[in-house]
Amino acid sequence: MQHGEEARPREADVLGEKLSENEVSEEEVDQHKAEEVDQHKAEEVDQYEEEEVIKESNPNVAKKNEPSPDTGREEIAGIREGASGKKIFPATREGKIQAILSKQREQLAKSMIDYKFHPEIKAKSMDDLVMEKGGNPVRSLVITTWRSGSTFIGEVLQTHPATYYHYEPLLDFGITQVRYGKVAELAVHNLRNLLTCNYTDMENYLNYGPEHPYLFMHNKPLWNYCASFPNLCWKPDFLTPFCRLFPFQSLKTVRLRLNLTKEFLEDKTLGVQVLLLVRDPRGTLQSRHHRKWCPGYPDCDNPARLCNDMISDYNTAHVFRRRFPHSFRVIRYEDLSFQAYNMTKELFNFFHLNYHPNVQKFLDTHTKQKYGGVSSTFRDSKTAPVHWQQDLSWEEVEIIQKVCLKALTVWGYEIAKNETHLRSFMPVGKLKNGLY
Repeated sequence: MQHGEEARPREADVLGEKLSENEVSEEEVDQHKAEEVDQHKAEEVDQYEEEEVIKESNPNVAKKNEPSPDTGREEIAGIREGASGKKIFPATREGKIQAILSKQREQLAKSMIDYKFHPEIKAKSMDDLVMEKGGNPVRSLVITTWRSGSTFIGEVLQTHPATYYHYEPLLDFGITQVRYGKVAELAVHNLRNLLTCNYTDMENYLNYGPEHPYLFMHNKPLWNYCASFPNLCWKPDFLTPFCRLFPFQSLKTVRLRLNLTKEFLEDKTLGVQVLLLVRDPRGTLQSRHHRKWCPGYPDCDNPARLCNDMISDYNTAHVFRRRFPHSFRVIRYEDLSFQAYNMTKELFNFFHLNYHPNVQKFLDTHTKQKYGGVSSTFRDSKTAPVHWQQDLSWEEVEIIQKVCLKALTVWGYEIAKNETHLRSFMPVGKLKNGLY
């Protein structure tokens, strides 16, 4: 679907009208819901986007983390027993929304028991961070490009309790980098709306979603209910109040260049912490070779464009480090991988988040060995960043190094001298000039 094109009606939407007008038993909708989820999973495999296969890693983990269409309905409040003993759901649309919100409030309160707030946020209770209560959430924004390790960081952030994860909110812009102009204005508008849980005036984004459900699939609390109530899922009257329940808001995007985050950093009421994630372009380009959506799109498969963006981001990062020393920082994917535990602790401190036991558990299970394919976040963190040394030919490396010499140098990456050197050297040097 092209940007701005309306989504076609689906059978589940028609079924949703029935749900909103009558009390319907659980069994009547099971078949329709199951068919819809199966259709979405089949469509994902053929999508061009970087996450076309959700959780293609350990099958047991995938089964645990991806809710069935029944999960949300089983959990919401407002369910009663009919005369036949079947479960009956609230009859009206508003009734369903209120029942979901009530249940989610309970779950969030439970997840925040004994939570230790970061001293920088000066919160006495969760209410101080919840928009529904007049509070201001803790907001984290990750800026990078395709195949640079952002999926891993997004997953780590989502292990933190009570986190609402805005996954790739510029998906509907296509395989392009947003740098300036009208498209940049629209992108910044959309990100601001999402960071403030305002889903109104987001027609393109919400029309894109039903045909590309992975837009919400990475947001586990949200998808728990979307899988069960798709007729609610892509509508502002549900999304806005649901989002506003969460005290922690995280967003990552691979399409927005760093210079466009300036207005977020300048807005003290927003209070967003911005992280720029950088990766060796040789590793980035090697990883993109595995993605069928990349070839033919210059912003993705052209080394010169990638490295020009890296230089631009480098120059912007120096300005931001001086102007916003407490709300902006840089990290290289390789440093995060090689020192996963220590660097994650540093990042959580920067984001004003508690290094929760859930985070430690995630690192214990995701950084020791590899499961699954190219989208998996189960990796041997010691070898994943540099496996490009064995996968790329010397000729390919020469081409990249020729056009990316400046980008490699300023970001502290070493240059391979010949094929023998390529297969054995350490490409990650020291990042200088005070960006850490």
